[in-house]
Amino acid sequence: MPFYFSRRPEFAGLDRASRRDVRRMAWHFAQRHWTLHAPAFAWIVFVLLHTRYGVVPGRRDYVLLTLAIFIAGVINIRVHIGRYLKPARAIFDTLGSKAARTITGR
Repeated sequence: MPFYFSRRPEFAGLDRASRRDVRRMAWHFAQRHWTLHAPAFAWIVFVLLHTRYGVVPGRRDYVLLTLAIFIAGVINIRVHIGRYLKPARAIFDTLGSKAARTITGR
């Protein structure tokens, strides 16, 4: 399951700092995929439709829909990071910790 990164086989045998480097590298790779930004785009379109046309009349409904889009965004981020953990671990094993920090800019 992508929500429990500590149980992933990609982190086997790594210390805390190395796991952090692998996660950061996976996040770095995931940011380049366009579907990662889909919930943010959907939220912007929703806000524009709401402010212009009043798509959702109630304040409570607006907040609930915004919260649902936020939760979808968080799940989307976690799935993308989980998808790039294996390549990030392979690069980490090949190049090491210093190269991983150089790649992510940290």
